[in-house]
Amino acid sequence: MTNFDSLVRYIEENAPGAYMAAEMTENGYSERQFRMGAGAHNTYSLSKSVTSCAVGMLEAEGKLKDTDTVYSHIPELFPEGYDKKWETVRLCDVMHHKTGVGAEANIDIDVMDFWADGHDDFLSYMLSLPIIYEPGNGPFVYCDTNYYLIGRVVEKITGETLGAFLQTRLFDPLRWRGNAWGVCPKNHTLGGTGLFATARDLCAYGLMLACGGEYEGKRLLSPEWIEKARGELGSYGYGFSNSGDGRWFYTGGAYGQGVFIFPETRTVFCVLGHDMPIGGLNKSIVPLYLN
Repeated sequence: MTNFDSLVRYIEENAPGAYMAAEMTENGYSERQFRMGAGAHNTYSLSKSVTSCAVGMLEAEGKLKDTDTVYSHIPELFPEGYDKKWETVRLCDVMHHKTGVGAEANIDIDVMDFWADGHDDFLSYMLSLPIIYEPGNGPFVYCDTNYYLIGRVVEKITGETLGAFLQTRLFDPLRWRGNAWGVCPKNHTLGGTGLFATARDLCAYGLMLACGGEYEGKRLLSPEWIEKARGELGSYGYGFSNSGDGRWFYTGGAYGQGVFIFPETRTVFCVLGHDMPIGGLNKSIVPLYLN
């Protein structure tokens, strides 16, 4: 029985809400569909790691550094009366969800009624919040709008939306086949959520990362950026979660969407569904890919 066979069996026995499972190596691709559904599925917060790739690309071009402050790139977009401590918040603080804001910043774009809540201008709402902790050293406050903010910085630098920039710089080189990305009421890419993609396309994304930023002979990201983005051992990086031993890392979203990346063997597997047993996959399936 192959590792992928074991993955499929585990999902069949433990994940009645599964849509798809897939595996990709440099030698080929396998997939299994468990139930009918859309070709491309909402990846929810898996979108965050994809957004961070845009920062890595622009850093490689010398157009920004992850240690730049947000303010240095979009000063004109800050609302009147903003907390001046925002001027010290760096891009790396934003991607680590350590801007210094309180828990009220945690806007869940996927479920909120932003019209009723008066939050239809995501950027103004976020940048109007007070900074109550030291940026970079305060508590981890997970928030979709952090990566929306990153997207707005990318948009300012490139002159195109985050989605349009990554379409030509990432999705097309990976030969993505049916993706879409949600936008805010102001028509800016959501960044932190709302990316729709197929299992095959997510596997290609993961394989590129497993191969140190290359796909089909073309370099898309630097190995140095990937190491930084995956985070410290056992911690959260730039939209990724790193394993405790550093032998694999993961990016995922709500309800159990996940891409598991194994650099040692240049292998990746992806699961999509509703209420997927990610903890069980970590315990039962991931070890198979490490042997």
